[in-house]
Amino acid sequence: MKLKYWKKNNGTAFLSLNDEIWGVLSIRALQRLSPPDQEVEIEQKLGEDLIHQLQNRAWWQITDYLAKAEHSEQQCRNFLARKSYHPSIIEQCIKLCIEKGYLDDARYAEILIRSLLERGKSKSYISQKMYQQNIPPALYESILAELYDPSESQAQLIGQINKLLIRYRDEEAHKAKERIFASLFRKGFCLDEISAAWIAATKPRG
Repeated sequence: MKLKYWKKNNGTAFLSLNDEIWGVLSIRALQRLSPPDQEVEIEQKLGEDLIHQLQNRAWWQITDYLAKAEHSEQQCRNFLARKSYHPSIIEQCIKLCIEKGYLDDARYAEILIRSLLERGKSKSYISQKMYQQNIPPALYESILAELYDPSESQAQLIGQINKLLIRYRDEEAHKAKERIFASLFRKGFCLDEISAAWIAATKPRG
């Protein structure tokens, strides 16, 4: 098996086995095998031992990552990829996390949907967030339908309009309205939702 490593930063190095990057290990652990930036032949058993070290390191890092907060499968894959782990190590970690219940996209989707709804985000905005996390509609649509309350959503939208009216109070009325509609549209609200909330928010009282 061919081995080569090169410095990543102080104390660590990228490890290549048979011309494939497998991850990052300490330079100290690799210096006994060869000088940096030089390709050498090593025994198959030694290569397997190095891969096992990387598997353990990746497992520790991903479980620590998940212990701090709930994450999606896509986020976990991206996290491990940023650490330069080989795809096979990433797949192994993801599979084991799912089997042990550490990783559950349905659970993540529910937590994220609840958080976004509390922050007054629109259904289309939430759907876009699910898409970005590679969570299929079949997994989150029923959760969103159950948690989404149109009346509560409109109340939050009215609240946002009232805040924006204060922000743009020094502008001409039609300019302020244009800015508010544009701002809410960018957040994913449809024009019908914005118009209905605008009428409710600006309706004369008394």
